[in-house]
Amino acid sequence: MTGDGRHKILIVDDEKINVALLTSYLSENYDVITASNGERALPIVKEEEPDLILLDVVMPGMDGFDVCRVIKHEYKLDFIPIIMLTALTSKDDHQKGIEVGADDFLKKPADKFELEKKITALLRIKEQHDSLLMDRNKAYEYLDYVGNLVAVLDHEYKLIHINKKGSDMLGYTRKNILHRDWLDLFVADSYADHVKNRYEKLLKDGTGASDYHEYPVMTITRKERLFRWYDSLLKDGNCGAKCILISGEDITDKRKDEIKLIEYSKQLQHSNELKDLFTDVLRHDLLNPAGLIKSFTELLEDTEISDKQAHIIGNIKRSNSKLIELIEDAAQLAKLESMEEMVIVRTDIGHLLRSMRENFSPVMAGKNIELVMDTTSSYPSLANPMIEAVFSNLISNAIKYSPEDTRITIGVEDQGTKWKVTVTDQGDGIPDKDKEAVFDRFNRLHKENIKGNGIGLAIVKRIIELHEERIGINDNPEGKGSIFWFTVKKAL
Repeated sequence: MTGDGRHKILIVDDEKINVALLTSYLSENYDVITASNGERALPIVKEEEPDLILLDVVMPGMDGFDVCRVIKHEYKLDFIPIIMLTALTSKDDHQKGIEVGADDFLKKPADKFELEKKITALLRIKEQHDSLLMDRNKAYEYLDYVGNLVAVLDHEYKLIHINKKGSDMLGYTRKNILHRDWLDLFVADSYADHVKNRYEKLLKDGTGASDYHEYPVMTITRKERLFRWYDSLLKDGNCGAKCILISGEDITDKRKDEIKLIEYSKQLQHSNELKDLFTDVLRHDLLNPAGLIKSFTELLEDTEISDKQAHIIGNIKRSNSKLIELIEDAAQLAKLESMEEMVIVRTDIGHLLRSMRENFSPVMAGKNIELVMDTTSSYPSLANPMIEAVFSNLISNAIKYSPEDTRITIGVEDQGTKWKVTVTDQGDGIPDKDKEAVFDRFNRLHKENIKGNGIGLAIVKRIIELHEERIGINDNPEGKGSIFWFTVKKAL
């Protein structure tokens, strides 16, 4: 078809009067080109690629049968309808025309009405053919860029199409592997019989269609790559019979990763088992001896001892108390790390804070530290009872790192649907670069500016995380010290 949308028709006839007559019939609606014999027609067909050919049968040199045979069987052009114009009417002549690929026949001299009817019908068929061909080419073009190997095998398992991605995966150019036996060239010997049996069943009765299966293929370097295949039947004129459409995903690396993941999972499970064992050792095998040491030191304190012995026993008692605290904190942190969620209940954090004040009164009195807080208000909240450990750790830390004769302030701010609890001290404060690290037990081990073992604050952070809330540290705007804060949901 030309740029102006008109179809192009080639008239091949050695008689000028016939050419003139046909041209007069067609020139109003079609672009007409002509050739006076078969030898001249063939290069014109290649160059012009007409939409339809009117071909005289009886011509000097190459007759119409010879020209039709070349165009249909040797030129490999897209479908071009050919109407043979002939005065011959025998069945043998018509049969010969069909054998060489003629699409229709018209008796000479041509009738205008009959001619236009045949041309219109064949051009409609050609448009449908061209549309299907365009759709097919678009599909092939799309398949060239999909991530999988997509190929078509004929009923003898020869490769009649493969997308570019597939040929790249195998390391070949498409030209080098088309029309070669898929099983012989690509399927590993140990799988060839299995794959062949599967394809035979698929062609015979569709057995196994749409089922995924796996087998390795050989690349150009003869290395095996494992593919996951999806097969289906395909009817295609190029096959002359049923074909097999195969789509394969290279899962070699994925399978290796899966094996590594399984191995890592086993190692992780073993690591968790060791962690549980270590936690049990902390809770029982270490805590029990520490408890005995505590009992014996208390008994020794009640006996007649010298001042030097009393000093040594005091050091043992203090060190053992730190050890017991460390063991209990480590066991609690291990328990919290294994939890994924907490049971939330209605609780009054105001009542918990007042209890904390009473619990820490003797320690604060020893350092002459004043605890300032609201002693009357209620703060109904949604929290797990373990929230008490958050208050205990934050207040204990504030007391531990506050100088004597200072003040600790506990506040509760209303933030709409949440309470914001603050614990403000007047200690040395924490540098900005270390503020996040104070909640991380593992980072704290190498922080010279951060005191303590860090397990207490790691416990605090984990409990707040399980409540799906936030925690942080700010500088005390009134001078030295820090403000530790966290949020908790209101019980509305």
